[in-house]
Order: sequence, then structure tokens, then C-alpha cells
Amino acid sequence: MPRCIIFCGRPVDPPDLLGLTCQPGDLIIGADSGYLTARRLGFPPSLIIGDFDSAPMPASTAGLEVHPAHKDETDCVLSVDAGLRQGFTDFVILGGTGGRLDHTIANLQTLAYLTTRGARGELRDRDCWARVIRDETITLPRGAYLKGPAYLSLFAMGGDCIVTETGVEYPLQDYPLSPSYPLGISNHITDTAVITARGTLLVMLCREG
Repeated sequence: MPRCIIFCGRPVDPPDLLGLTCQPGDLIIGADSGYLTARRLGFPPSLIIGDFDSAPMPASTAGLEVHPAHKDETDCVLSVDAGLRQGFTDFVILGGTGGRLDHTIANLQTLAYLTTRGARGELRDRDCWARVIRDETITLPRGAYLKGPAYLSLFAMGGDCIVTETGVEYPLQDYPLSPSYPLGISNHITDTAVITARGTLLVMLCREG
């Protein structure tokens, strides 16, 4: 399935790609300074979006969408909306973690926003992978996405979430996770994790060490 791959402003190096390659039909978007990273890593963007408060504006106006610096939406959300308008339902966001904590939280909320639009997305770097699921089941084999041992953590978003989790060291069965109490952190996948959420759930893998 073709994906919309968005490069945000945080530094991205080859290990952060976790084996990601550009496939035919993929839409590559550079969010503000992310377009420089995308080009450097061999992902030429067909669309560049932002207010360019952190990078020089590209010389060419082809595929360029300029927004004012005084705006409500983040450059990442604007890029997601552009992908949605073109019919994409599978999103990968790079360069959206680390640095300013508020931007990282905003990008996690962007994953939740995608679920309300009938789409799905993931944030990834060499140390962390994240996805938000809503009233659905996700399967994660041991060793999925990250190299080496990783912690599996679950966080309710937008209200209580009823969670069933199997194939892990600490399983759950129809357990109500609350966004006001961190109970689902630092689990381990023992075989293949199967996670079912009734509600909205942030699923994270974080590399150990």
C-alpha cells in the first residue's frame, strides 16, 4: 500500500529509518526544514510544506506550500492533511521525536488525529516506534520495528480505554487503562503481542539501553 512519508524538523540519520525505503506510489512530504533531511537521505519530496521559520525557503516553487508563521496548525499536521486530501491512509512520520517535548506530544496527538480520519500513522526513530489505535487490534511480533530488546508501553488517550494484551510478560484482559494513571509501561513481548483496544490507545516500542 502506498504511504505518505513525512520528514519533520528534528535530525534524522539512516539508522532512524529502520529499513524504510521509498516505494512506487509513496508521497514524500518535507515539513519545513524536513525537506532538507529528506533530500539528504535520498527521499526527494514531491511536496514541501511549512512557514520556513527554521529553514530557507526552497528556490523552486514547484510542489511548495507556504504558510504564515502565525498559524494554529503545526507543519506536521498541515503535511498530514495534505496527504489525507490526496487519499493516503498510511502515514510514516520521521524527525518528529526528541528535542522540544511539546512538539513530540503534538506529533503523538497527530497520530490520534489520523485515527479519526480513517487513517493510521506511525512515528519512528532508531530508539522508538509509536502508533495510536482506536477500537481495533494490532499484532506486534517479537523484534518488530526496532533492533534489539525493546519495552512495550501502552497509554490511554482521550479517556479510559479497555485493553486486552496477550503474548507479553504482563498480560491484560479487558482492563481499563486511564489517561490519568500510567499503568501500561515497560512490558516485554514474549512471542507475538496481540493488543486490542476499545477506545483510543497509544502503543509504543522503546529500545532498551
